[in-house]
Amino acid sequence: MRLDTLSRALLVVAVVALPACSKQNDQDAAAPESVVLAETGFRGWNSLTLDNAYARMDVVPELGGKIMGYELRGYQFLWHDATARGQVVTDQGYGWGQKFTNPGGAKVWPAPQGWSGQNEWPGPPDNVLDGSPYEAVSTDSLITVTSPRDDGEGRTGLQFAHSYRLEPHSSIVRLNLSMTNVVNRPVTWGLWHLATVPVDRNATVYVPANKGDWHVIYGDKESPQWQDGENGMFQARYAQKVGKVGVKVRDGWAVWFDEDRGMAFVMMFPVKKGAQYPDGGSHFEIWTTGAGTIRTNNQDTVYEYKPETAMMELEVMGPLTRLNPGETATMDLSWASCRCSGVTRVSSGGVVAQPLQVADGMVRAKFGVFYGGYLQAVYLDRSGRQVGLSNVGEVSPLTEITVERPLEDMSGFAAGVRYQVQSYDKQTVGVIDQLMFKK
Repeated sequence: MRLDTLSRALLVVAVVALPACSKQNDQDAAAPESVVLAETGFRGWNSLTLDNAYARMDVVPELGGKIMGYELRGYQFLWHDATARGQVVTDQGYGWGQKFTNPGGAKVWPAPQGWSGQNEWPGPPDNVLDGSPYEAVSTDSLITVTSPRDDGEGRTGLQFAHSYRLEPHSSIVRLNLSMTNVVNRPVTWGLWHLATVPVDRNATVYVPANKGDWHVIYGDKESPQWQDGENGMFQARYAQKVGKVGVKVRDGWAVWFDEDRGMAFVMMFPVKKGAQYPDGGSHFEIWTTGAGTIRTNNQDTVYEYKPETAMMELEVMGPLTRLNPGETATMDLSWASCRCSGVTRVSSGGVVAQPLQVADGMVRAKFGVFYGGYLQAVYLDRSGRQVGLSNVGEVSPLTEITVERPLEDMSGFAAGVRYQVQSYDKQTVGVIDQLMFKK
């Protein structure tokens, strides 16, 4: 089959037109690998850094092993308390009402949280798992941080160990979180991963959830921050209110989207069917600081809105797991980021801003990608089998892709099309979207 006409595909990235490439080996220059840069410093803290052509991640071992920075070519996604930059607080307390300093960034806590004294974590603060320096080891493209043993009287009985890796030629960070029982009794906890994002801009959080599959945990039950969106998408927009919401997700992802700058921060996580999750079965939670009253520990606390410490936490909840002495539980999740103009869903290769569709005789779509590499159009028969392939152009997480294609270019020999990204080493690394044409 001759596919000469396939080169007529028009690929627009931002405002720059990229040429179609019919031969992959014409573009074999690979982006730099991810490398660990020791003790580079991040906003006054000593940090270990993973860096590549697109993304950068900074881990601060002395600050409870937290990820304090994650950026896409200079755009920082994580929030930090500007008044606490460079500070390491070593005298935090443990439990409700004790001294707590929140520098921001991303962290791991044990769930469930509560103050009954019955297998509930009473923090923050927590002067061991959250407030102590972690041991750190860095190898080629990998950073591992390990907490002290939280084996004191009345404590969790856990030790955390987390590994972080930045995928080469991409914006994707792989996070492997683990907790080990270090005491001589069974314990039951869930891994609880929190990433703090700013609220000083027009941004929306999108979480795939069926209508009504969310509930307010703290704060105003009628808060304008929480709402069912269109097409089964829960949405959260900051409105200077304190509160927390729990969501039962349909798929394991959530996106924080900066609407003004067209930047998306994606969290992808596993959901274990049939498992018990904290807080009424929540897979994902969102916490906001601001004005309002919340009831915790059997008392009402009144909060004020403070611009300098206003922020939002995006929280991935792991299932509650019983651990016998010496046993370990893990949770693997991923971060990714890209430029895009909207969010309808997340695929393995990127964020779909506008799904593939046919209108006025044209096949159109918009999406951002997580990888640097080459966009490919894969042509399908009615059974979904590949009948052809076209290399469209080079892509990266730094630019949104707009596809505009005459339907007649494909419909004569194919029943559908799938767009995917091929890496610089010629591996298919992510599918973006697929469309079967109506006959």
